[in-house]
Amino acid sequence: MSAPSVSIIIPAYNRASLLRDALESVRRQTFREPLEVIVVDDGSTDDTEAVILPYLPWVTYIRQKNQGVAAARNTGILKAVAPYIAFLDSDDIWLPHKLERQMEFLRQKPETGLLYARMWSYDVETPDKKRLEPRMIARTFEDLLNGPNCITTSTVIVRKGCFETAGLFDPTLPAVEDHELWLRIAKRFLIDFLDEPVAEYRRHKTSTTSEPVRLYEGYRRFYESILKQYRQEMRDPRSAERQLAKFEYLCGTAALKGGKAKEAFRLISRAISRDACLGTQFRDEKVKGFSGIFLPLKPYAVLTVSALRAIG
Repeated sequence: MSAPSVSIIIPAYNRASLLRDALESVRRQTFREPLEVIVVDDGSTDDTEAVILPYLPWVTYIRQKNQGVAAARNTGILKAVAPYIAFLDSDDIWLPHKLERQMEFLRQKPETGLLYARMWSYDVETPDKKRLEPRMIARTFEDLLNGPNCITTSTVIVRKGCFETAGLFDPTLPAVEDHELWLRIAKRFLIDFLDEPVAEYRRHKTSTTSEPVRLYEGYRRFYESILKQYRQEMRDPRSAERQLAKFEYLCGTAALKGGKAKEAFRLISRAISRDACLGTQFRDEKVKGFSGIFLPLKPYAVLTVSALRAIG
């Protein structure tokens, strides 16, 4: 059997109902060179294994204890043998020309380390209401550092050598592990963009973005990390500081609701020290009257509550 040209990493955790669609979208690829398909089951408790069985041995199936999507992707990267690595989340779908178009692009531009593209985004309950993303494009490290994460993982192909230099996904950054790794890669290699849709991003109730507490913690650690590493290269480090303060506060309020008053006090007091006007970040133009006036003071009130509970 010929060596694969592309290794495809599919992390899966309790997505049995959507995983088959993802696998079938790989089978429908017009790219005719050999592929290595690796599914990393991150400790699923549903029928994920049963979904995979009919695809063996076409699929390499790896099962591990639940460690999060970053660790699952890392397991796949370390197992992969092809010179190019593509990612497909188990709840997303590739369009048939995805690999063909991107591999053609990469072979014409051997200096490119990471290539991403557009994708269609929609809720699984309303697939007819599609939106083309991303709206903003990053082609340099500076673009990616000073703007939003416009690189969707299921559209990405990376030369394997990039991981040997830049490292793997950071498992301590839930929800934003991809953005942090793209920054490390973009710092060291050229990144580029294929201006056409190659995938479908399907939002649903169990997606990572539907777990707010994990998002808050991931973003808090993310902003801590980039401020420490890249502050001098930021156009507006104060803006990143304010974002960090916001997510420290949100993590603090979550800790308070969870009965962890001391942790809540530590996080909220740190957030206020970074941004004394923290409450204005949560201002809603629809909120009028006394509630709107009180909003800038709310973090101080929550800080007081956490302090009283911590010593109570």
